[in-house]
Amino acid sequence: MKQTRGEKAFQWFNYLFLSVLCFTFLFPFWRIAALSLNEGLDASRGGINFWPRKFTFDNFAAVFSRSDIMNAYAISIGRTVIGTLLSIVLVSLMAYGLSKQRLKGRGIINVMLILTMFFSGGLIPTYMLYKSLHLLNTFWVYIVPTLYGAAAVFIFRSFFRAMPQELEDSAQLDGANDLTIFSRIAVPLSLPIFATMALFSAVGHWNDYLTAVIYTTDEHLLPLQTLLMKVMNINQNEAGNLAYGVVNLNESSRRTVTAESVKMAMLIVVVLPILTVYPFLQRYFVKGVIIGSLKG
Repeated sequence: MKQTRGEKAFQWFNYLFLSVLCFTFLFPFWRIAALSLNEGLDASRGGINFWPRKFTFDNFAAVFSRSDIMNAYAISIGRTVIGTLLSIVLVSLMAYGLSKQRLKGRGIINVMLILTMFFSGGLIPTYMLYKSLHLLNTFWVYIVPTLYGAAAVFIFRSFFRAMPQELEDSAQLDGANDLTIFSRIAVPLSLPIFATMALFSAVGHWNDYLTAVIYTTDEHLLPLQTLLMKVMNINQNEAGNLAYGVVNLNESSRRTVTAESVKMAMLIVVVLPILTVYPFLQRYFVKGVIIGSLKG
C-alpha cells in the first residue's frame, strides 16, 4: 500500500524524534565512558564528549586497586542472585495459591497484602524490627526484607488467573498435585512474567545503596553502590585533584589519575554488569509487562 505524503512525513518525524530521544538517553553514559578511558589530568581540561583524547586504562586499574572493590562486587552479586531467586520462587508460589478460588482465607490475605502497599511502619519501627530479628550487620538484611512484595504477588496472580482452567483439570485427572501442576505446567507457560519480575527484582537489588547505609556498619558488607557513593563523597569538593586519597596508585598513575576520572570509571564498573542482563531478557520483557499489568 502506497503511503501518502503526510504518512511519510509523520514516519520521518517519528524517526527523528526517537533518534533525538535515544541520543539524550545514551549520550551521558557514552560521555562517562569516554572520560573513564581518558587520562584524568587531561580530561580535567575539558573538551571530551565522544572519544578519549589520551586513551588509558589507568582509571580502571585505580578502581580495581582498591582492596574493597572485589569484596563489594561479591556482596552485590551475591545479594542480587540469591535475593532474586528466593523472591521469585516465594512470590510465584504465593501468587499461584492466591489465584485459586478454592483457597480458604484468600480474601483476608489479599486485604493484608493491599494494606502493605499503602501503609508502612516507618524507618524507626523498621530498624527496631530488623534489630529484633538480628538482621543488622548481616548479609541477610539485604535478602529477607525483600522476599515478598505485594505488587509482585498481584502481577503474578493476574498472570496465573489468565491460564486455562482446563490445563489444571486434565493434569489433576492424570494424578498431578498442585506442586506438580505449578512446576511442570504453570512455570513453563509463564516464562515472560518470571523473566520480567526477575529483572525488576535484580535491578532493585543491584541499585540499592540505602539499605547498607542505614542497617550496616560493617565495611565488609558494603555493596558496590554504597562503596561508589563513599568514593564519590571522599573528594566531592576536590574534583579534578589527584586521587591520592581515593585509591592505591603506583607512582606513574598518580601523575595522571584524578578523583574525577576514578569516579567515571567507578560508574562504568557499577552500571555495566546489570546492563549485560537486559539483552537476555528483552524478548520476554514487553510481553511479561503487558500481560502482567493488564489482566486481572
